[in-house]
Amino acid sequence: MKIRSRVTLILLIVVLISFTTISHAEDAMTWYTRGADLAQKGDYGAAIESYTTALSLNPTYLNAWIGLGYAYTKSGQTDKAIDAYTRAIAIEPNSTIAWKSLGYVYGTMGRDEDALHAYDNAVTINPQDPYAWLSKGLTLSSLGRLNESIASYQIVIRLSPNEASAWVGLGLDYYTLGNYTGALDSFGHALAIDDRNSDAWNFKGLSLHHLGRYQEAIEAFNRGLIVDPGNADLQSNKAASETALRSYVGDNGKFPWIYPVLVTGGIIIVGGIVMLWRRGGKPARTGTAPGSPDIDVQSETPNTQPMADGPSPSSIPHDVFISYSSRDKPIADAVCATLEARSIRCWIAPRDVLPGTNYPRAIVEAIDGSKVMVLIFSSHSNTSPHVVRELTHAVSKGVIIIPFRIEDIQPSKDMEYLIGIPHWLDAMTPPVEGHIGVLGETVATLLRTTQRTA
Repeated sequence: MKIRSRVTLILLIVVLISFTTISHAEDAMTWYTRGADLAQKGDYGAAIESYTTALSLNPTYLNAWIGLGYAYTKSGQTDKAIDAYTRAIAIEPNSTIAWKSLGYVYGTMGRDEDALHAYDNAVTINPQDPYAWLSKGLTLSSLGRLNESIASYQIVIRLSPNEASAWVGLGLDYYTLGNYTGALDSFGHALAIDDRNSDAWNFKGLSLHHLGRYQEAIEAFNRGLIVDPGNADLQSNKAASETALRSYVGDNGKFPWIYPVLVTGGIIIVGGIVMLWRRGGKPARTGTAPGSPDIDVQSETPNTQPMADGPSPSSIPHDVFISYSSRDKPIADAVCATLEARSIRCWIAPRDVLPGTNYPRAIVEAIDGSKVMVLIFSSHSNTSPHVVRELTHAVSKGVIIIPFRIEDIQPSKDMEYLIGIPHWLDAMTPPVEGHIGVLGETVATLLRTTQRTA
């Protein structure tokens, strides 16, 4: 009897230990999920606490370490972020997310060699990940190893032909090496994918200028200024091409013996490549910034998909998506400013698309996260295939569409089919500011209505 009692007691202890282990695992996942939600909302301090609690319950929780690294990265605690990603890699050496995330942090710190080592590991683990190759290419460009970076960009383009960032990176490298024909071709591909990229327009114009095609260069700079009217580089380079054109014509058709200097802001050097990818720091070097949005909260196995397959970091909470043709950017910007002054968060390209992200995917995700789409309707947007695609997706997702008409034109058949004109607003009589104010009130009312019925 004593032996039987001891056996029973041991079995009971084993059951209790197993139950406690399962309970802790469930608790760890709960804390991890809470941390991911907080990080998505931008509350990184609270996210760090939640991830830390999850790891105290399950120290080998891979995704919790990656999420913690992301929260540390976003809160500027880079040393702690490196430690978190290193621990993740110790748990799962083949985690491409962890390696790309680690490379991103090293890049923000100016540790390009360390970043390159991390990206090398990522592409070795998954040679089919275009965004790991893109990150490697950008880092090689930063290091001035242009022949190697060109090879990386070419791999990205083979894997993902519509990745505009790779075409831009390739064009910048060709431009820096003096291969203006190759640069012109690359920027042409980039702009065919995304015609709202003012940097691509600028360097297309510079390439044309160096090829002596001044009139075409001026046209390229003008297109860039439509997208970014206050861009000082575009304005200066346009003026230089106009000067060169006048010199050419005034010299009886002979080629001028000296070119105007086009070095504005130090862009015709390797550092210029880095400049285009840095906004107050290092480049956004991966398809998406590393972190919890790319982690599968349903599983403790590593997510080995390319980072851009998940929500991009530009998918921040917003209510309104602004759809417009790049030729109407001043009006679109005014609408965005007015709505956001009323605390209505807007998503607008190119502002909310990070360099290195998949542009079409970022657009789709932004529309998915919107309650209302404001369409700047004009002769330009009426014939824009990009705008039509945005509208088509919005209709499929049940997003409320408000056409804001700034020109008195008849909608195309595609537009007429998609819009349905339920909330049409006219803004054809000056001043346009008054009409934008009415638009703001309309959007605010619709959002209040959707909140009450949600």
